[in-house]
Amino acid sequence: MSQYEIKIKSVPALRVASLWGKGLPFAVTVPKAYEELVAWMAEKKIPFPTESPLGLALYYDDPAAVPPEEMRFKMALPVPAETPEVAEGKAAVEVLPEAEVAYLTVRGPYTNLEDAYSQLYGWVFEKGYRPTDAAREVYVRWSESMPPEEQVTEIQVPVER
Repeated sequence: MSQYEIKIKSVPALRVASLWGKGLPFAVTVPKAYEELVAWMAEKKIPFPTESPLGLALYYDDPAAVPPEEMRFKMALPVPAETPEVAEGKAAVEVLPEAEVAYLTVRGPYTNLEDAYSQLYGWVFEKGYRPTDAAREVYVRWSESMPPEEQVTEIQVPVER
C-alpha cells in the first residue's frame, strides 16, 4: 500500500529554460546544474519564475540500469511564454510538451524521494500505464532559505495506456 495518494492529471505545455546535467550523486550534480542554469539565464536576461512551479528537474535514466556517472538529467525553470526558443550547448529555452501524468506530492525534505519514485512507478505499472518520457520533479514550494520540512515537491511521470 502506498503512503502517497497517486492520481492522473493532464499538465499543460510549459516553456522553460533548461540545462543538461549528468552523474550522481544528484545532491551534488543537480545544485551545480541549477547554478549554471541561473547564470546562463542572467547572462541572457531571461526572467526567473516568481510563482509555482519554481523549477523542475527531469530524470531520463533508470538508476538500476545506468552507471552512476552516466545518469542524465535536466534542470528547468519556467520562463515567460514570449521567451524565444534557443539552444546553446547544454542550455536551451524549450517547451516541455503537454502530457498526461501519474503524480504524487512529497511534503518535506528530499530524504524519501527514492521510496516515492518506487511507489509511483509501481502504481503506474500496476494500473496498466507505461511511462512515455522523463520523470519530472516539480518544485511547487521551494527556496534555498526555506526549512526543508516546508518544501513541497510533486513527482510526475508522463504516461499512456
